[in-house]
Amino acid sequence: MAQEVPINPGLAVPIAKIRHPVLVVVWSVLTLGIYSIYWWYQTNREVADLGRVRGEPGMGDNPTLSLLAWFPGALILVPYYVSLYNGCKRFQRAQEVTVREVTFNGWIVLILLLLAFVLVFPGLLVPGYIQSELNKVWEDVESGGELTSGVAETPATGIAPAEGGAQQQPQPPSEPPAPQA
Repeated sequence: MAQEVPINPGLAVPIAKIRHPVLVVVWSVLTLGIYSIYWWYQTNREVADLGRVRGEPGMGDNPTLSLLAWFPGALILVPYYVSLYNGCKRFQRAQEVTVREVTFNGWIVLILLLLAFVLVFPGLLVPGYIQSELNKVWEDVESGGELTSGVAETPATGIAPAEGGAQQQPQPPSEPPAPQA
């Protein structure tokens, strides 16, 4: 069973789930793809909820449209790939906001999809890969990771913004050490 994580600590709703990546693939195969449709909606909803709770843009706002592009949009092909591309961008943004180090790589998804045309099997690994990367986001949220805005420091001063959004004042440089004789 998947472990539930509150996206907004202190409140029970909304929640995200840490799912086992292998089970995502297995359930998708056993249900002939029906679970993957459900999974795609849920992952997009969880990331959209994270964006809403943290006030961060670029994490989606309507998971139903992502679902409709996934299926029945997959019958036309183009909406499916657009939804997958946008989903990858949202998942990368979720890692920027929480984990600070973006390890999600859209090129891996593309390579797995291209191999799927030749070998069929690697295409089944895409949901597992995406879920493993999303698990990093939810584990960070669960551990109480601090909110980041995706910008580590301000370029002019090299000082990270304070929590309230106000900039810290730069400290004057200390006296240089006296030259050794």
